[in-house]
Amino acid sequence: MYSLAQGSYTHEEVLNMLESDRTINFRYELLDKNEVKLKDLENVSGNIRFDSSQEIMGTASLTIREIGDVDLKTVDLRVRPFFRLKSPTGWLEYPLGTYIMSSPERSRQDSGVLQQVDCYDYGTILKEDKITTRLFIAAGTNYVTQVRSIITAAGIKKTNIETSILTVSTALEFEIGTSKLDIINSLLTAINYEPLHFDNRGYAVSRRYVEPLNRQTEQAYQTNDRSIIKGGAKQSVDIYNVPNIFVRYTDDPDGVELRSQYTNDSVASVISTVNRGRNVVDIESVNDIADQSTLNDLVRRIAIEKSQTYDAVILPTALMPHHSYRDCVYVGEDGLGVGNKYIEYAWEMDLSVGGTMTHTLKRVVKL
Repeated sequence: MYSLAQGSYTHEEVLNMLESDRTINFRYELLDKNEVKLKDLENVSGNIRFDSSQEIMGTASLTIREIGDVDLKTVDLRVRPFFRLKSPTGWLEYPLGTYIMSSPERSRQDSGVLQQVDCYDYGTILKEDKITTRLFIAAGTNYVTQVRSIITAAGIKKTNIETSILTVSTALEFEIGTSKLDIINSLLTAINYEPLHFDNRGYAVSRRYVEPLNRQTEQAYQTNDRSIIKGGAKQSVDIYNVPNIFVRYTDDPDGVELRSQYTNDSVASVISTVNRGRNVVDIESVNDIADQSTLNDLVRRIAIEKSQTYDAVILPTALMPHHSYRDCVYVGEDGLGVGNKYIEYAWEMDLSVGGTMTHTLKRVVKL
């Protein structure tokens, strides 16, 4: 999660303001392709969504009512929404991402002319930018250095990729027409990093994967006297199709063959081979991996993430501006009898005063 600390206020002090009676609104900056502010947009409504299971994780859908000169037909305009919180000393502002605006669809309504605009984070730049010749990556190349180079070459200047010492063991080749986002995420998977995503300030971000059980809770939503949970929480529990054996292997005739297997045989797990009395196997090849240790870590990660799916919660709350990529959240929802730590896979915000934020969460499991 992002820090809420601003000015003289600590994170905890701002969080207390957000969880109390509060006054909020929104501001929208219209930017050019170089992120130079052109103006503030007025009369805007819509929502934003961040979904960590998608290639392009951050999206927005905005409706802008035309008043005066509002020309959004220029190519590659950006929009940056801000969540604003009134404090005793003035307004605090928190960015909610930077998005590329698609061509608007205009419609005539009783209230005037409305422009409907779909927006996408900077992942769309890397998805649409494809290599026009084969890309060869030599053995010995540092994975992170290569990732940063590809991002920069696509015109994205702001990066925050955690450093790694791991290097390519066998030369790699990517075919003509492969998107730069696919190449980047392939390289990040090879060192067991998070897929590339963009933060609230528009930075390209990735870091080493950390098991959920080893993570501290970053936010708690509970049905107590300070609760901001709204009605309509849902829980789904489905253990039928969840695997309990996970295998990944390399299939490269020119390289060393690597293989890793994780078997969930824990008596404490309802989906284990012991408690089920049968094997449900998930097996796939991987194109590239740094070494055997990284492959072992990757297989364990896949086992954890696929095992999380058996307990999922949809939680509606008041709007909160500090959620990011797969935050660790404690949910205490008395009505559902839920009191566990979850990883947030997606969230969606209505950009309106009194709007709802919907969190999609999956249970932290011990393997």
